[in-house]
Amino acid sequence: MAKKKRGKKPNLSDINRKLDVLLTGQRKILKEEEEVENEEEKVLGEEKEELAEEKKVEKIEGEEISELEKLERLEKEVEKQVEVHPLRKITYKDVARGAVGAFFGAVAHYTFLYGIEVADKLDVVRASVLYLLSFSIGAVFIYITGFRKIKDIKVLAFLPIRLIVLYITSIVMSILVLYFFYPTTFGVSFLTSYKQVATVTLTAILGACTADLIGKGE
Repeated sequence: MAKKKRGKKPNLSDINRKLDVLLTGQRKILKEEEEVENEEEKVLGEEKEELAEEKKVEKIEGEEISELEKLERLEKEVEKQVEVHPLRKITYKDVARGAVGAFFGAVAHYTFLYGIEVADKLDVVRASVLYLLSFSIGAVFIYITGFRKIKDIKVLAFLPIRLIVLYITSIVMSILVLYFFYPTTFGVSFLTSYKQVATVTLTAILGACTADLIGKGE
């Protein structure tokens, strides 16, 4: 019986050549995919830039509209407020009114006597806190009773100046009251006088603010 003829064994070089062809094809496909991805990223980037530019333009337009509205409101406010608001001016009459109010605030029911007793128990730090507290109380008092209903920013900006004038007036009147009733002892020791003025100023500022606001419309 004749033997069957065996097939020719594949040559190793042929296999390698075919593998190279396959690898070359895969590389080409991967390169094309990368080029497509790069192109897509480029297109997306351009779209993002266009959106950002549109948003920027919209923002600028919105700011311009907002500025125009602000100018219109400002013009209307200027037309309405032809006269100077009474809280925006400080005259000698205001200072005198504040001084009288501070005097009665410090002297009423001999408040300064209690102030002197309290001052003996205070240290310098707590006395300094009392000065700050007096200033804060004056600010709250003036704002709630005189400036709270005012919408004009320019008038509100004048509040600190008015408060400082009344605060200094209250301190001066506190010193005068203490010197008037204790001419031989007040002022001998700076620290003692510093603490005494701190306690009396707390009531003096209330009197000054009250007297000032009573006649603010005059």
